Amino acid sequence: MKQKLFNPTADDSKRKLFGGETTNLFNIVDLKYGFFKNLFYTQWGNNWVPDEVSNMSDDKMQYTNVLTDDEIQAYNLILSYLVFLDSVQTNNLPNIESFVTDPETKLWLVRQTFDESIHSLSYGYILSEMLDIEQAREIMYLWRDDDVLHERVKYIAELYELYKDKDDAKSFFILLIANFMLEGIYFYNGFMFFHNLAYRGVMTATNTQISYIKRDEVNHCVSFAKMIKIFREENPESFDKDIVYGLFEKAVEQELNFGRHAIGDNILGMSNETVEDYTYYLANKRLKEIGLDPIFPDRKNPYKHLDKYAAIDDETSNVTNNFEKKSIAYKQPEVYSGWIGVTDNDYEPKSIFDSLEK
Repeated sequence: MKQKLFNPTADDSKRKLFGGETTNLFNIVDLKYGFFKNLFYTQWGNNWVPDEVSNMSDDKMQYTNVLTDDEIQAYNLILSYLVFLDSVQTNNLPNIESFVTDPETKLWLVRQTFDESIHSLSYGYILSEMLDIEQAREIMYLWRDDDVLHERVKYIAELYELYKDKDDAKSFFILLIANFMLEGIYFYNGFMFFHNLAYRGVMTATNTQISYIKRDEVNHCVSFAKMIKIFREENPESFDKDIVYGLFEKAVEQELNFGRHAIGDNILGMSNETVEDYTYYLANKRLKEIGLDPIFPDRKNPYKHLDKYAAIDDETSNVTNNFEKKSIAYKQPEVYSGWIGVTDNDYEPKSIFDSLEK
């Protein structure tokens, strides 16, 4: 249930992700889920702002003079989809946080909410730097006007809406799964479209923005996988794999439908077949990450050749911003030292990034 703001008689030692006792004090001395504090600091190192990582001048020219009509349509539809996903996530994460009774997890969710707002700034930066305000506004609201995209986002939002005010364990569990699918599946076909353009030397500034967003989403995906595992350990009676499979099947069905609509067989380097292969590959991967058997056809990642256009976390990759010829793999200086040693040691950012992206 949602927590009282002032609850001095609660026993903070009875800490749980959901349904524990809490005074609402952010006691980050006695840690139970140090994973999330470590992840918080990893994201601190990933701080970025859109106008510092790419200049959109080349993309502005290429959008009008280089992209085909089909590529422009896909660009517009997919960007509108991403705009909606990050917007609904920014609004929804506080709903999840309000039911969490563990302080370090709450802190992480606040940080994730901040990340999602940066992503919204990024989409706005892309559009406002490339297009006039009327064109930019039209793209941002395509999710209202395009029938297929509208049905896609409607399902996502209605699932959130249905459970956001319910305070039982089963509803919280469904919200965790819904968020995990958003972070770990919904974004990724869209990301790959922009990586594919960059692979061909087109719209590289947009891809730089998307790559920074993706670096954040990897850690967001990891965090929800961890929360689901903790929830399963603490509430085994409320973990229902049939619900998970049902939600995944619906998500995959809708992703494939939108992929056929936005990408289809009209984009060089992508097709209905690659969209299907990648969606099945991702869905099976995410199921395994939360300890469940895969249920979709066994497919390989058809976009392995795009890895270097997606990854900015590897300093040795020498990825550069093509306009400004500077590394885009920058990180903020680390601001913590020995204190991190009091947490658990099950979080290794580099290995987790690798495990999700390979």
